[in-house]
Amino acid sequence: MFDIHNPPELGRPLSAYSHAVEVAAGYRIVYLSGQTPMLLDGSVPPDIETQAEVVWQRIAIALAAAGMDCSHICRVVTYLTDAADAPAHVAVRARYLGDARPASTGLVVKALFNPAYRLEVEVTAAGPARA
Repeated sequence: MFDIHNPPELGRPLSAYSHAVEVAAGYRIVYLSGQTPMLLDGSVPPDIETQAEVVWQRIAIALAAAGMDCSHICRVVTYLTDAADAPAHVAVRARYLGDARPASTGLVVKALFNPAYRLEVEVTAAGPARA
């Protein structure tokens, strides 16, 4: 489904990602909007660990609606409002991605749409074409 490209000229990836991920012909692509840590009741957990868990649960739910799971993720973009939150987010992300190594971008931004959000994550996934 994916061809991973980590050319030696770019050096070894610094963590659990790939420099480039190629999706094979014939696969369908699903683009998820940025998923936030807002719960269904409109509340936002205060700590980064719970916020990250909520975000990745939402990603898994959205992918399931498309007949996919986290193993189908080929690209991740993470927005954090504090670089110090990265290790906590990476630990949660690793539980959901397992051995997958999608292409990945991480950004530290001044703020997100809701000031209570400490992160937002958007993903692109690819899966087999529907029959």
